[in-house]
Amino acid sequence: MRTSRAGAIALVVLVFAGCSGAATPAATSSDERIPITVESQPSMACMQALITGILVPHAEWGMALQTPGTGELMHPIFPFGYSAVRDGDRLALLDAEGRLVARTGQLVQSSGGSIGGEGNPLVALCAGTIQVVPG
Repeated sequence: MRTSRAGAIALVVLVFAGCSGAATPAATSSDERIPITVESQPSMACMQALITGILVPHAEWGMALQTPGTGELMHPIFPFGYSAVRDGDRLALLDAEGRLVARTGQLVQSSGGSIGGEGNPLVALCAGTIQVVPG
């Protein structure tokens, strides 16, 4: 059985289109990096508390986590290799491979733990566990 050249090309396009969403970098409107607090090296351990908050822009920290209901701000320490960029009128959090993790305004949760004490505690977030909570 022979396959037409046009049919073969269409099949290749469909295969690549189906695979393209698996590791797509964030679609950002600019390459403007936003400084955020990240671990200085990869972590071998992770605290197991559940950290939940709305990702919000912060003038000093780049991004903060805001506790729903109380409005308290937490200063996140993102995993080694994470970064933030401007994405239109929002900020985008990217993982170490440059994939979109979350955008400001979204409720996120992560394994991690509190490091700081009173007022604006430091919270360490664990690599691979930061996810958007479905609305």
